[in-house]
Amino acid sequence: YRVWNPFRSKLGAGILGGLDSIWMKPGSKVLYLGAASGTTVSHVSDIVGPEGVVYAVEFSHRSGRDLVNMAKKRPNIVPIIEDARHPAKYRMIVGMV
Repeated sequence: YRVWNPFRSKLGAGILGGLDSIWMKPGSKVLYLGAASGTTVSHVSDIVGPEGVVYAVEFSHRSGRDLVNMAKKRPNIVPIIEDARHPAKYRMIVGMV
């Protein structure tokens, strides 16, 4: 169990604010754009579970380094250090989501 801080996660804030459905469940494949250091991505990883996968795209190399290190402990996260505005650069990594 980990605390999901709504002040550090827009998705966490939405859930706390009464968001009815986040459209993610165990086994889902998620494309997460703007992953930063991976705080929210790690929670999404917990939601989709070991059968799911989170493709986490981050442009910043500094935040991306933290994201990559976090993903080493979570095999269902695929970190992608690339500009999300140019999906052609990472489309071969991301399966159908």
